Amino acid sequence: MWLIGALKTCWQEISGWFVALWQLLVTYSSFVLIFSITSLVFSIAGCTALITFLPHDYFTETKQGQHIKNPILRFFVSLLKNIVGGVLIIVGALMSVPGIPGQGLLTIFSGLIISDFPGKKRLARRLIRTRAVYLAANKIREYFKRPPLVLEKKEELDTHHSEE
Repeated sequence: MWLIGALKTCWQEISGWFVALWQLLVTYSSFVLIFSITSLVFSIAGCTALITFLPHDYFTETKQGQHIKNPILRFFVSLLKNIVGGVLIIVGALMSVPGIPGQGLLTIFSGLIISDFPGKKRLARRLIRTRAVYLAANKIREYFKRPPLVLEKKEELDTHHSEE
């Protein structure tokens, strides 16, 4: 019985949060609208720039990153990249929610490319193999007359997520 009581208490607390969040959204609806439109514009512009200037062989196994020799500069550049990448991932996740405009998957993809963390390349390769992401990225590159992204020969597009 203590479990049911604990679940009821948790539900009351969580539902209170939802009510407070809804009131906040209603109170600041113009701010939410401005934020949505601004994030839409910046995500499209930022994702387009990043995908356009990304080396065409970025997703191949043999592509090595350029390393900064100065350890202090390397630390600050890495910190800045991770902050910007984390913000892009969070904003992309928010844009993936129905009803909020924006290019959610491409923004998450951009955040992953910018940030540094273990397994980043593997995760980015997996995401680019998603048919919708790969086709959208290459369509952007084609528009700006850039060569298409090259995947490893053994990698094929993931057709399981083609509904997007």
